[in-house]
This record gives sequence, C-alpha cells and structure tokens, in this order.
Amino acid sequence: MNSVFFDLDGTLFNTIGDIRAAINYALRAYDGTEATEDEVRSYVGRGLRRALAKAAAEHCPPIPDEGEFELMVKLMMGYYRNHPCVYTVPYPGIPELLSSLEERNIAIGLVSNKTDDLVRAVIDRYGYRFSFISGQRPDYPLKPDPSLLLHGIASVGSDKEHSVYVGDSEVDAETASKAGISSIIVSYGFRSEEALRAAGIAETAENASQVASLLCAYFSNT
Repeated sequence: MNSVFFDLDGTLFNTIGDIRAAINYALRAYDGTEATEDEVRSYVGRGLRRALAKAAAEHCPPIPDEGEFELMVKLMMGYYRNHPCVYTVPYPGIPELLSSLEERNIAIGLVSNKTDDLVRAVIDRYGYRFSFISGQRPDYPLKPDPSLLLHGIASVGSDKEHSVYVGDSEVDAETASKAGISSIIVSYGFRSEEALRAAGIAETAENASQVASLLCAYFSNT
C-alpha cells in the first residue's frame, strides 16, 4: 500500500457544529425551527445542498419553488464560508495518524462531498499536508460515484490495489467499493456503529488508533 485517502467530515474533523450553524441560519431565515445536532448528522453525507433539503423538509414551512430553495442554499453557503472553523476540530489522534503516514512516505489524499473551497478552508486552518485534496467540483459527480477518488489515486501515482479509503458512512463504503479499493469505516463520526451495521458494514474502527492498526495490517500485507 502506498496511498491512503480520507473523507473529511466525520472522519478527520468533527465539523458538525459548523454545519449545523450554517443549516440553522438558513432555516431561521425561512421561519423554520432549528435542527438538532443528531438530526444534522443524519442529513449529511451526500453534500450540503441535499442536507439542507432534508432539514427544510422537516423544519420549515413548504418552500414554494426551486428558485426559493436556491436562495436558501446561498444563505447557508454564505454563512458557512464566513464561519468555516468556529467549532471544527480534528478528532483525537488524527494529527498523530497523519504524521505517522507521512513518516512512512505514504501519499495522503482527501476526497470529500463538501465544496472544494470549504475543504481547503478547513485544511488551511490546521496546516495539514496532503498529496491530493479535493472537495465537490463541477467536473466530477459527488460520492458515492468513485470518479474523483480514482482521479486522486492516479494523481498521487498510486493504483487501486495499493490504496485504502477511510470514511465514516455508508456513502464512503459504497464509494470505495465502486472504486474497487479497500476501505476502513469509522464509528466515531457522523454515523453510529448501529447505523453502520444496519447499512451492512460489519467492521468499524472506534478511534484513530484502531484506524492506524488496520492500516498497519494493510502495510504488512502489501
């Protein structure tokens, strides 16, 4: 194995507080009630636009048309871009995990459904180094489509047989499966272990140390 790719939200960083703040900012503008943290966790995974649509359906009066919903999306994104890292922090053990991979000369990549500018805002805030970084881009579909992940793997000079994708949701597991690569799914992020098992994911990592142990197993087998 010579490359490890990560999801961002719920895998490397706990971003739920800032996502919730941005969604609730848009909901309040449309006379909606605020979504709880647990509700927002259940909404995310397939892009912020879809998360807002789910939140609006449960917390707002009916949005009259698509144009009005687009304005709602702009409100959410504008707020988030101005407040990308108020509550966001790396999960315990993540800085050490990234450092250990770098010391092994493993290429580290990041592929997220969050918009590319917000991904880079978070990474720039903490200064972590990656061989490949990409959020949502207009020329690639969102996960679970594997195209962007495969592009990232090729960009760092690796291949499917020598790459692993680490994520926190059924979307990430499906992305890795469609890409034809191994995956590690964590249960400390935005999906509980119970939800992941219900989605057919039998083995999960409970913390960054377990992610490191599972990666070491891949190292020893390749």
